[in-house]
Amino acid sequence: MDFDALELLLQASLPVQIILAILVIASITSWVLIFEKYFTLSRSTDISHDLEDRFWEGEKIDNLYLSLKEKDLADLETSELILVSTYDSLKAGKNTAGDIDSTERLIRVIVNREEERLSKNLSLLATISSSAPYIGLLGTVIGIINAFQGLSTTSQLTLSSVAPGISEALVATAVGLLAAIPALIAYNQFSKKLDNLINGSLAFAEQLIIQISKK
Repeated sequence: MDFDALELLLQASLPVQIILAILVIASITSWVLIFEKYFTLSRSTDISHDLEDRFWEGEKIDNLYLSLKEKDLADLETSELILVSTYDSLKAGKNTAGDIDSTERLIRVIVNREEERLSKNLSLLATISSSAPYIGLLGTVIGIINAFQGLSTTSQLTLSSVAPGISEALVATAVGLLAAIPALIAYNQFSKKLDNLINGSLAFAEQLIIQISKK
């Protein structure tokens, strides 16, 4: 017998159809978020690493600062914001201990805001990855119940009497896993990438403070 997914969905009970619809919406949402976070994090990471590499290779901070001042502040990525803010803060003061403490607090604020911006909707990915299997499991339970109800309405046990309910159960389980697995993998990878970006930016900021304060 050929497997017809569309026919199976159309013949499924209403509760299972609702559950499958929820899982499909969750899956589509997770993929939209995956692509959005991939491009956002990749852009911020590439630009920040490029600036940091130029710094570690010995390019003058003044030159880096002047190249960034030509950009709109809203277009600056994490390490670029840190460099511009650190430079402005320390150059405006006299490099006293109080000025350095103030700059460090400013950097913490910038890093926290950048982390909040870049982690936006990551929690939704985590929610989808953790809840989708359970939603699919609910569909599985309903499908099994339907299978037993099919047994109660027939006097003879046949495959055709239980197949619809069992099929509903298996499809709900499969769709739940298909929605959860990509979301889980993406969440773990993006979280690690974000942590590396933030830690690298903090190390970059620390060296910026040391070098600018010596001038």
